[in-house]
Amino acid sequence: MQDHDASTHVSMSGADAVVHILHRVGIRSVFGLASGKLSPLFKALSTRDDMRFIGVRHEASAAFMASGIAAATGQMALCLGETGPGGLNLLSALGGAWANHLPVLAITSSNPSAIMHPHRGAFSSTDNESLFRHLTKWNARVTVGERLPELIHCALREALSGRPGPVHLDIPAEILGGIFRFSRAELDAPMTSFIGRPPAPHAQDIAVVVDLLRQARRPLIVAGGGVARSGSDACAAMVRLLDRVGCPGIATQMGLGVIPQDHPQCLGQGGFVGGSAVVEAMQQADLVLAFGCRFSSFLWVDGPPRWDDRPDRKLVQIDIDPAALGHALPLTLGLTSDAGLAIEALVQALSGVELYPAPDWLPGLTAKRDAYRASIDLKDIDGLIHPGALAQGVARFIGPDDLVTLDGGHTSFWSNEFTPALVPSTRFHEPGMSHLGFGLPAALAMAGHYPDRRVFCLTGDGAFGFNLQELDTARRYGLKVITIIHNNASWGVIRAAQNKHGFEIGTDLDGTDYAAIARAFGCHGERLERLEDLDVVMARALAADTSVVIDARVGWSPHPMFPTFGASTAHRL
Repeated sequence: MQDHDASTHVSMSGADAVVHILHRVGIRSVFGLASGKLSPLFKALSTRDDMRFIGVRHEASAAFMASGIAAATGQMALCLGETGPGGLNLLSALGGAWANHLPVLAITSSNPSAIMHPHRGAFSSTDNESLFRHLTKWNARVTVGERLPELIHCALREALSGRPGPVHLDIPAEILGGIFRFSRAELDAPMTSFIGRPPAPHAQDIAVVVDLLRQARRPLIVAGGGVARSGSDACAAMVRLLDRVGCPGIATQMGLGVIPQDHPQCLGQGGFVGGSAVVEAMQQADLVLAFGCRFSSFLWVDGPPRWDDRPDRKLVQIDIDPAALGHALPLTLGLTSDAGLAIEALVQALSGVELYPAPDWLPGLTAKRDAYRASIDLKDIDGLIHPGALAQGVARFIGPDDLVTLDGGHTSFWSNEFTPALVPSTRFHEPGMSHLGFGLPAALAMAGHYPDRRVFCLTGDGAFGFNLQELDTARRYGLKVITIIHNNASWGVIRAAQNKHGFEIGTDLDGTDYAAIARAFGCHGERLERLEDLDVVMARALAADTSVVIDARVGWSPHPMFPTFGASTAHRL
């Protein structure tokens, strides 16, 4: 009996069990800040040569980095936060993963249970389970060491099943450091033993969609982040579907590149930020097919959605999460399905089917798209570079497979316009929370995960200031990211809004030399004041063997879709 027990069970610390399980299910990236209560976990990580830990200068960057891995790869990464302020710092950026439905695992420590719940005045005591509950898809506090495998498996299942999202485990110090007996089978369980396969659409529902397409004269396809998460095959099937239906298509903020921006039927990317043709298509379509799309405010082209009695507008929404169906707008049909499986089934069902879109529907919208783009004036502004001209110039140096984070307010608008997304999972906003400062940490994480790919961060000066200390992380770990700062020396969007109402306070950011800051951190830094010098500056940046910061002085120019952006969240009954 003793021999059998020894062969089926093993004793180890809680921290060793956590690392063993996470390694077994394929987690290889860990981000955090060295800290006391997490020491047993760091010791366990130090024995794993094939789990890369990157130590940040602020825990929020750890959550941004884990989110960057999830967005770029669909894989999970781990971010860590010490008891008290470490967890609180982590939480601020974890909100972005929650808002954008990115699968991230956050682990916090807490003081020993004997002096907690309620705590007895020990420093850095926080009720992490309560704090994280509303910004995670699932969370728990571990109270029994032997349940660690069960709870980790539950966390991973919740993070990756249905609509993805961040999850959180709070593990007290005595459980990380304590010794417990575990079942070997449970420690070694593969992901497939506790996570099921994604749902496929019912044939009868696909038949209804085909019939709706037969009747439609102004169909529109909306491709969301759910298509990107379904993988490259789903994105290729999306292009086949677009070609087969012969209708216009748009990509959401989380679906950049799912419909290549240079596809003749693509009206724009990033929701209404893509231009006036996107707005017109959303307003006039008589049938909208939305795949893996949550209908965020970046699609509210005429203000927040409301229930109305328009019989000429039909909506088919396909989402892996049944709770998302009909959440924003009334449905003609809702399908609970993996987006990729639904797209493939619809392509097959349309074989040999005659469709009758109005002959002027697509040509009219593409003409409006082209006219909109041609109308954007990119001349210098009071001797400073136009932000659109900078974005357009920088885009010449960025290849289709290069990875790009778009950070900042108006900077992300202009970069979205002129940095084409031709391949899925290569261009990344943070639209759900619009948390400034995610760009550099997320880009650094991608650079570590893809050492053979070029990574760019296009950011505003305000946004860059949130996490510029991570240039130190870039130097310490040899991570190369080329950051181009649209430096208009202000909180531009806020200043414009204040000036509209006749005042200005707290919006001036003039006088900071970000290139000098980069050099002080051991990176390559340059200022750019004339667009004609861009080629020379970019040549040096591409040749550098460190991370790069290009501090480009730009003027303020409101993006053409700025009024639509303001109207999208305006109060309306």
